[in-house]
Amino acid sequence: MIRNKTKITGQEKEKELKKYRDLVIATLDYVLENNIMKSKSATFDSDEYFKSLKIKTEEHFSKGRLSILRQWFRDMIEPQIETRNLNFNNYLVERTKYEIDIFKSYFERIEKIIEKGKITTDNQFYDINIMVDQLSQYEPVDLDKINTLNKLLAEYEQRKSQKNTSRPHNTG
Repeated sequence: MIRNKTKITGQEKEKELKKYRDLVIATLDYVLENNIMKSKSATFDSDEYFKSLKIKTEEHFSKGRLSILRQWFRDMIEPQIETRNLNFNNYLVERTKYEIDIFKSYFERIEKIIEKGKITTDNQFYDINIMVDQLSQYEPVDLDKINTLNKLLAEYEQRKSQKNTSRPHNTG
């Protein structure tokens, strides 16, 4: 099957350029405001580095370099996705007013675990644990979801401890 790659119009490109410039700038501001990846030595100052990236972002924006801005955004949000920093996504939405969900696949994984009614891996346990922590911080607190997730966590821990206690111990 041959796909038609439709080239975006000048107006659409301008809109996308502005969006990704705003998202990259907001991400850099978040890093600076929250002292994330802060490092200072005789030859390197992370604050100065991130401020210089803001200037380069504006430069890429003015020169119409959409693919660079998109790639920078993907690269910059990766640590937030890996650490499941859900507050970061809220920050982006509030700051830029763009409807964006960098954790869409994460939330889809959580929903699949809930639908299945069982945690089966340590990674799923980790994901659910982070979700409970995050949900506890939001207003209004979704007690039903927290209780459901806590039940899944407890059942998984119980299964793991039963598995560990059923193994014979080597005493010699």
